[in-house]
Amino acid sequence: MMHEWTRGTFSMHFVKLSRNLARLAATRSVARRRSLVAVTLVLLVAVVAACGTATPRPTSAVVSRGSVARTVSATGTLQAITEQKLGFETAGKLTELLVSVGQHVEAGQVLARIDDFDARADLERAQAELAREQAVLDRIRDGNKADAAHHDSDEAKKVLGATKDQADEVDSANGEAIDQTEQRLDENGDRLREARSQAEEDQNRCNRSVTGNSHRYDGYGDYGDVKTKNEKGLLFDSPLDVHSPACERAERGKAAVSAYQRRIESDRAALAHLERRQKIDRAEQDVAVANAHREASSASDAAHGTSSDRPHDIDEQTAIVSVRQTRVRRAQRDVDNTVLLAPVAGIVASISGAVGEYVGAAAGTTPLAPGSRASLPDMESGTSTKDESGNKAQRPGGGAFLTLKDVNSFQVVAPFEEADAAQIRPNQKVDVVFDAVPGLIASGTVSAVAPTGAQIQDVTNYYVTVVLNAVDPRLRGGLTAEANVVVGTINNVLVVPTAAVQRGGDTGVVQVLAPDGTTKQAQVQLGLVGDRTTQILAGLKEGDRVAIAQ
Repeated sequence: MMHEWTRGTFSMHFVKLSRNLARLAATRSVARRRSLVAVTLVLLVAVVAACGTATPRPTSAVVSRGSVARTVSATGTLQAITEQKLGFETAGKLTELLVSVGQHVEAGQVLARIDDFDARADLERAQAELAREQAVLDRIRDGNKADAAHHDSDEAKKVLGATKDQADEVDSANGEAIDQTEQRLDENGDRLREARSQAEEDQNRCNRSVTGNSHRYDGYGDYGDVKTKNEKGLLFDSPLDVHSPACERAERGKAAVSAYQRRIESDRAALAHLERRQKIDRAEQDVAVANAHREASSASDAAHGTSSDRPHDIDEQTAIVSVRQTRVRRAQRDVDNTVLLAPVAGIVASISGAVGEYVGAAAGTTPLAPGSRASLPDMESGTSTKDESGNKAQRPGGGAFLTLKDVNSFQVVAPFEEADAAQIRPNQKVDVVFDAVPGLIASGTVSAVAPTGAQIQDVTNYYVTVVLNAVDPRLRGGLTAEANVVVGTINNVLVVPTAAVQRGGDTGVVQVLAPDGTTKQAQVQLGLVGDRTTQILAGLKEGDRVAIAQ
């Protein structure tokens, strides 16, 4: 039975191993030293084997609602600053100026605003587009399109079966009518022959009764007059005695023959009509069956396609929603950037602009640190400290919109790789940590991002200036500092620890813990991926418990 090693068990054996090694060091006897070496090696192998076979219990976390923050980091140098140049990220019409020259301001205080109409319109449009695409995604997830398609397929199959049954019934009815007409035609033919034979027989009897068998009636045509002789032996016309029973039967037989002839002609016409009707009905039913078969096949294909396409439709729509969320965040940032905040406390030294005027976007291509007069820490970055005329480089377009002096604060100038720098914007929050001051996490704000890159060890980097929001007496100029810029954040969303997710693009896999301790793999849709937590869009519900990889 495998023994599950705990941390205490391992520590106990480790202490024994240490004591044996100590005894080994103090032993002078070669034999005893060899014995202790052997014992120590055996114990070491046992400890290693036990540790290797131990089954660690998985660490787990509960799926809950929380915040997600993604950061990018770089290491730079802490520099003391006494002046801070401020400006808006984008150009615009100045609508509010809330400070004046010489006024003392605190960190985070609103200094000015530019017209935000376009930015808010873009935000509202982005939010509406996000709501629309989210509704489409919800409809795909919660809709019964696949069920409806299968239902339509089943109904189409029923219609096909009913159409075939109807075709069989119509064809059977036409066949029965034709059979009945043919049977009636045969019967009338037989009766015609019988009537004709009887009529001939009766007419012969009638002729014999009148002429003494001197004339014969063949059963066809008119009877005509019968020639008789008078007492002088001359021929004269003498009418038949139609009142004799034989003659009366002959007359009735003649009428019956004519009636049966008319019936036969009528039956032949009816038979021809029924045969034409049968051909027409059969063709119509064949068309109806073919149409029903095509509808059933189309419905079946649609049902199969809907079922197979649903996961891909969800993935595609989830990606669209993710894009819309990014646009909303970008639009919200543009709205936020219409407000100029004081990153640190200080005194307003200058203001370049009045309400109603258009102010330009903050920019700079000087060799100074972005947003500051401090020089770049890496003088071999390829950026010269002087322009071609030999004069000190100045910020293009004149001075900044607003300048603070007597700041009495610190800033960190750090180079960020281009992929990280592309996500950094002024006014973003920053957490700064220092190797020399353990436990200190200083809060800062992005002041500016260099508009041009510098090659550092064959990698393009962009210098970013971060201003600390408060001064700590333990800080000194020149300290190595790590700046962690928060480039994305979202609150009140479903989150899991990032370590619990195996990512693959916009989707991931987590191990869900069941109450009995077993795990089950589940695929999830990911939103914002942060350093510690990750947003879950679909695949988990609040209260689920997921395993965290060791």
